[in-house]
Amino acid sequence: MDDWSLVGKEDLIRRLKTLSEELEELEEEKGYVLKQTGLHLPGHRVKKYEAELLALKNSIAELKKELERRK
Repeated sequence: MDDWSLVGKEDLIRRLKTLSEELEELEEEKGYVLKQTGLHLPGHRVKKYEAELLALKNSIAELKKELERRK
């Protein structure tokens, strides 16, 4: 967990936008890869996607919470 209280509001908004874009891209990639027929993916690959998605979602939630606190 980063100490968001030391970061300016504009930087938080920029970081939130970046993380949201990364989340969207990762979800698209995961959907594309997992929907491919004839392609076997090891279980650890699926778990890696889930872990990355969860980490991004948690970071986004922390940023939103900090931005809300500053209102």
